[in-house]
Amino acid sequence: MTKKSKVSGRRNAARAAIASALAPGQSSPHYRQESLEAFYDGFRSAGIDFAVFLPDSMLDGIEQLILQRGGVDAYQCSREDEGVAMAMGAFLVGKRPVALMEGSGIGMSALILARGIVQKTPTMLIVGHNSTLGERYDYHGATRLVAEPVLRALNIPYHVLFDPGEIRTAIVEAQATVEGQRIPVGILVPSHVIRDIGATR
Repeated sequence: MTKKSKVSGRRNAARAAIASALAPGQSSPHYRQESLEAFYDGFRSAGIDFAVFLPDSMLDGIEQLILQRGGVDAYQCSREDEGVAMAMGAFLVGKRPVALMEGSGIGMSALILARGIVQKTPTMLIVGHNSTLGERYDYHGATRLVAEPVLRALNIPYHVLFDPGEIRTAIVEAQATVEGQRIPVGILVPSHVIRDIGATR
């Protein structure tokens, strides 16, 4: 076996292990499949080829689809700021990255986002949980307090999705801004966009 095939084998095994760990069990029927497909199609249409994520109850359906379909190198991080740094580093070597995280991760990532703005090493941010609709649980209160205020404080443009029909367009246009302006851009995902309305989480 060649060195290249060994590396490829280890990568495929790691991808399968991550996909297995992310399997949502009983929650899987609650995802809106058309929304998951639109995210994946948007990433592919925008040329996204590098994804980093910390598993999140809101976005793990997107992460699973990326791992299952391939075409986008996917990596799991241990902290959101680490993930943003990985994505921005990927940008420096010619990748088109996306970082997926829950809203509280933006609060964790303020310093590295600021560094990326100064250095013009951007990434797209897909952010679950927002300050608007569908947050049913009080333990998401801190999450709701940090995501959009941090993005506003750093002058990072962001768009809150309200219609699943705009997912693909929002991703493609956000990536155009990431590349054209060399700044991070956020797309915030309320529950109803990616989950069946009223689904438990």
